[in-house]
Amino acid sequence: MKFQIVLLLMIFNLIQAQTKEQIKNSTDYYYGSGVSSNVREARDRALEELTEQIAVRVAKSFELKIQESSGNLDDNVKSILKTHSTATLKNVKTIKKPMADGRIEVFCYLSKKEVAKVFDERKRLISDFVQNAEKNERVGQCANSLKLYYFSMLLLNSLPEQNVVYNGMNFTTTIPERINSLISKIHFELVDDVKIAVKEREITVKITHAALPVALLDFTFWDGSNQVSVQGRDGFATFHLLGASSAFKNLKLNIKYAYYDARDEYNVIADLWNVVDKPVFDAVKTLKLTTKSERDVLVKPQKVQTQNWNLKLEYEGDIPLTEKVAQSVAEFLDVVTAGDKKQIRQKYKNDPFLNEKIQSYIAYNHPKVLSKTIQAKVCKTKSGYELRKIRMLHNYATINKQATEYLVLDFAENGELIDFNTSIAENLYNEFVKQSEFGRDWNQRHQIIKFIEKYRTAYLTRTIETVDLMFAEDALILIGRRIERKILPENTVQFHKFGNEPDYEYIRLTKEKYLSRQRTVFNSQKDIFLDFGSFDIVQKNNAKNVYGVEMRQSYASTTYSDEGYLFLLMDFSERDPMIYVRAWQPNEWSDSSLVRTANFRVYK
Repeated sequence: MKFQIVLLLMIFNLIQAQTKEQIKNSTDYYYGSGVSSNVREARDRALEELTEQIAVRVAKSFELKIQESSGNLDDNVKSILKTHSTATLKNVKTIKKPMADGRIEVFCYLSKKEVAKVFDERKRLISDFVQNAEKNERVGQCANSLKLYYFSMLLLNSLPEQNVVYNGMNFTTTIPERINSLISKIHFELVDDVKIAVKEREITVKITHAALPVALLDFTFWDGSNQVSVQGRDGFATFHLLGASSAFKNLKLNIKYAYYDARDEYNVIADLWNVVDKPVFDAVKTLKLTTKSERDVLVKPQKVQTQNWNLKLEYEGDIPLTEKVAQSVAEFLDVVTAGDKKQIRQKYKNDPFLNEKIQSYIAYNHPKVLSKTIQAKVCKTKSGYELRKIRMLHNYATINKQATEYLVLDFAENGELIDFNTSIAENLYNEFVKQSEFGRDWNQRHQIIKFIEKYRTAYLTRTIETVDLMFAEDALILIGRRIERKILPENTVQFHKFGNEPDYEYIRLTKEKYLSRQRTVFNSQKDIFLDFGSFDIVQKNNAKNVYGVEMRQSYASTTYSDEGYLFLLMDFSERDPMIYVRAWQPNEWSDSSLVRTANFRVYK
């Protein structure tokens, strides 16, 4: 019996050896071999050799696409090919053979006809980026749109073809045209120019794209000694000119499109950044600086003059506590402006939650109220009242960022301030209002908005307890400003795969890894900034009052950045909303791999 087994193994190895020799003697394959005591290491070595063969073959095609450097052309091409991850090399075949010394030889080979399919994976990724850039541009998210278009340009330069066409779109010509067109449609208009100190001016600009307010735009300017980054939101941006720049009569604003600081959000972009050619676009807009008075906004406000603030509050519906709400607003703005911990503790001594949150907000965001005149709308909510929105300036020194933000204040039925959060973009808010008119479900959509605003603010105030709860495996109940866990019966919610989505166990482990990293980041990073590139609310067809929330989240800090897809499944059947599922997929762009509302069934 032993002899027969040995004979079979010898025959099997002989067939393999013959096959291996046939492959090496053929001109139809790329191949490589590796030897190691570890099979995975041996395969990596084999793939390295295989990649070298492809690099030599396609090097000539990359001559115009590789960044000029002292590096060897073939080495740079190899670096590019490595970004087409081994997972993408789906059609690589292997032959494994034990060696006499106990090591394993792995022989990898790939048909030359299959190499085109390897590059098709990259084309699909470019297509995903372009489609998402288009979506962002349509809703005024110019920052995200430019970033995705530019990153797709880098991916384009990791392909050997000089003219890349995919699904009928010529990427080579279309992508740069889109970038140039988007930039050309962006306009800056000076709104306010105030000298607030001897060597300090505060500039406010109105920003439009195709004559509509931008939802989000990043730009920079040179202040004489440093590059300063500014983020405009909901059509406006405010920033300070310090020192020598306070005497400027003109300011060159550079619309940001390259996003070097965000390259680590996508591993493939980080790997390509120093290898492929990075195109340059004319993105400079000149702003003439002349002192202007603050613009008037046409509203029908109720004016309330406090000691420090001119409140022009527009009330929606019958709100009996207008004076109390106005007083609470003024008191909040006073403590934020003063930034005095003792004053905060004294004012909110009976509310530990608000006391701690205000202190954290000031410590981590260095906020400034941008006008003594507050023009905002006050609306009735499920638990009291809401004021939208107070324009603020946040300053993050270590990432050289000045960001225009808006605060939403929440009040109890008695008019007392009970919470505050940073708002979502106005265009998104208005879109959800419009969508609710068809479904008559504004209450549900409004509560989703409130939760997402609370979630984002938890990052900006580094409230790790809220983030922990956000990603807990148990269901969550939203009770006013509190979030509580709730244990559900087994199999209340079931996950179903329809495409390339990961298993739910993988999603669970990904969340644990993400939370562990966030705790480290919260404790070690001086500045943290989080934003959403997209945000959709989807009503589930076969479950009444159940909604999916699908959004892309980008995250930047002093030394770390990431990007990913966040999914929530929420139920509004009971008095207090419940969140069943939170899924996090870092750096995932393929639509077929994203977890969505349709993947879940709810059994109640």
